Amino acid sequence: MKNFLIPTRLTPDTISAVKTAIHHSKNENSKIVLLYVSEEIDVFAAVHYLRKQNYQISKKEMEVLDNCRNLIEYFPNCKFEFKHQFGINTPLLKNLIQYYKVDLILLTKSIITSPKSVHSHLVNSIKKQKKPILHLINDETPRLNKAIYVENTYSRLNIDDIQQYLSHQFPSQQISKVLKKEPENSEFLDTLLEEVLSKNDIDFVIETRSTERSKIKNKKQVEVNQHIDIPVLSLHEETV
Repeated sequence: MKNFLIPTRLTPDTISAVKTAIHHSKNENSKIVLLYVSEEIDVFAAVHYLRKQNYQISKKEMEVLDNCRNLIEYFPNCKFEFKHQFGINTPLLKNLIQYYKVDLILLTKSIITSPKSVHSHLVNSIKKQKKPILHLINDETPRLNKAIYVENTYSRLNIDDIQQYLSHQFPSQQISKVLKKEPENSEFLDTLLEEVLSKNDIDFVIETRSTERSKIKNKKQVEVNQHIDIPVLSLHEETV
């Protein structure tokens, strides 16, 4: 069973994320959970608390939610759940991931770029988890067949480790190219990566990340530039 967590603002790119999750369920029994996070309720009067707790999503947001529900109906192997959470922190998010047995987290561009602090905190908390994270870029459902692996110089993993992981979790994906990255050449790497992407039929980028405690020589981790117009699959080194 493959389970997917999609943090959402109920913007149109949520529908694309749901389609991507359905595609990568590979017709296995799956559960797709939309996580809608609002600011934590911070009121003392019971009437105010109830009023905020009964917060209604907008008409446009409801249309996106209905489209997702209607889409799932065509795929009997997939179950769907919408969870509205007031406030979020790292331990709570970890508990939600464990409860739903999440295999992959899909981050939409609307969540990553949201100006709301609750969404920024949510994204930062997600990056601290050890689950794979797929960063999506637009409203289109991406192909995820050919990848380029951006190898961290200080990583304990190599391309064989990554390819073996992909063969179990994402069977149709293949790594066709490898780039090495170091903190000192991050700007050059972005330029080189854009050049490679423009000249090759690459669908997505793979990078690895680690927790603070596991960094070698306390070297700063450098993420692939999220402004690059291509999905990025981020794998935690301790789970590959």
